[in-house]
Amino acid sequence: MSNERMYVGTLIGESTSRQFRMAIVSGAVREQDLVAMDVFDEDEQEHLQPKRRIWAKVQRIERLNPMFPLESGHELAHADLDAYDTVLSLSREIVTAVCLIMGAEVLDAFKDSALQRLRYPPKPATRVFRPSSDEIARVVLGALKKQSQRALNIATLSNREAVDVLVDGHAIVTRHLAILAMTGAGKSWSSRRVLEELANKNYPIVIFDPHGDYSGLAKVSSLKDKVKRYYAHFPLFEEDSETVAQIVDSLGYAMTDTMLARFGEVFRAAASFYVEDEDERAERCAWLAQTLGQPEIIQYGLYPNMWLLAHVAAAGELGIREDDDDIKWQLAQWGWSGLELYSGSERRTLEGIKKRAYRAAAVLQRMEKTNRRIAGRAEALPSDRRELVAYGQISIISLAGYTGDFQATIYRMIVNDIFEARISDQLRLPVLFVLEEAHNFASAKAMTPAERRAITITRQVAQEGRKFGVGLLLISQRPSRLDETTLAQCNSYIIMRMVNPTDQTFMRRVIETLGEEEVQMLPELDVGEALLSGQLINFPVLVKMKPPASKGEREEKDAFDALEEARK
Repeated sequence: MSNERMYVGTLIGESTSRQFRMAIVSGAVREQDLVAMDVFDEDEQEHLQPKRRIWAKVQRIERLNPMFPLESGHELAHADLDAYDTVLSLSREIVTAVCLIMGAEVLDAFKDSALQRLRYPPKPATRVFRPSSDEIARVVLGALKKQSQRALNIATLSNREAVDVLVDGHAIVTRHLAILAMTGAGKSWSSRRVLEELANKNYPIVIFDPHGDYSGLAKVSSLKDKVKRYYAHFPLFEEDSETVAQIVDSLGYAMTDTMLARFGEVFRAAASFYVEDEDERAERCAWLAQTLGQPEIIQYGLYPNMWLLAHVAAAGELGIREDDDDIKWQLAQWGWSGLELYSGSERRTLEGIKKRAYRAAAVLQRMEKTNRRIAGRAEALPSDRRELVAYGQISIISLAGYTGDFQATIYRMIVNDIFEARISDQLRLPVLFVLEEAHNFASAKAMTPAERRAITITRQVAQEGRKFGVGLLLISQRPSRLDETTLAQCNSYIIMRMVNPTDQTFMRRVIETLGEEEVQMLPELDVGEALLSGQLINFPVLVKMKPPASKGEREEKDAFDALEEARK
């Protein structure tokens, strides 16, 4: 289409300061097109330049032929006739567009083309035109055209592909962004495009990646030196004993009340058993291997993990069972105070904790191995979480292989440490947290203590992050499963195809900038189409997201092509 403006219709009927109807030239506009009209002083249109320009969006197009009544249609259907084979008039169609007014700009200055709220309805019979691509770009971009340092080039207008849509990166990283879409609509595609644009501006990013959707960022030539991948081991002794007891209970099998009452002592004894001094640790490792008759302990070494907890529980149980004062004395020297007071009947309690801890250790080890395999060429998470935040760095934390509770716990620990470092000025750089499958980290209905704690830190970041330079990017295929408080704190949205009625209703209630017409449009969006809404854009627009340079680790392929590849 030409870049020049084009007449598309004339305002008819009743208008308000929020919407109007226009009779349109057939085929001149489509739903979600942007249109405009110039406003003159009353009765002086021929002598003065227009004072304002009203911008609107086509919400709905209606076609009606008054010369083709309902009864005629029924007769044609009953007789199986084509209307063109009859004398019925088919050329008297009335095509009307219902338009939502976005605002008005003052034409005297064209400062930053910020739209002002219209307070008086436009005049019937006013001519409406389709603006040129340059005019649309000026209004859609607004001040961003002069602020290239914060503009992100992520899309084109869906109906005008010649118009690039730039969004405000500052609004995204400080006031939070939510990308919401059903599976297969393009949410990961869109998020990677946004992240690539932010990375090109060297903004620090920490991604929590449950499925490997973001590992492809490391393969983009302009980003490969910026991306660091980490596998996530579970920092057992950074948690409290109650949480670890719940983990043992869920991964092994249920503990009795008596076991739960004693578990804290075993946990603290294991935490004290592990020391940083290598020589001292080697001595304790050798003692433990000899005492338990497990030489493989020396082979694998001691680490602050569930195996250590199980080994220490086993040593304590052995000391009570054998009534071995040397074992009890040594464990007491290394931090297990009160073990000598355990009665013989409490041996079975320690035996139960030991068996459950060994089982939990094996399950946790399998999850960690899966995580490392999927993470590929990755390094261990640094104990100082501040190392994850660096100028121009994208830190991808692989969470694949872990259950939801473990993912939530690892996420909560990392975010809490970084957020606290920002609050206390121990970390100078700002950061954007990216939560893929965000409903697993900020669930509407927390079922476990791990989920409740994850929701708490996510809410805190959502509500207070702006003050401390900490932003959120939430990505979810089930908005109705997201914590409402967290989602409501997002001031920018990229909303793609959404069919589920529950999700649609939830978004309509929570997202203030989303109107009923936009909600009804969501099931009909094509793959890659999105509605941009909120502070990242001047006003809501329908766009086609630009493709990212990166690819996901497990992007969906044609099932039969994948079958043939696997056979080879």
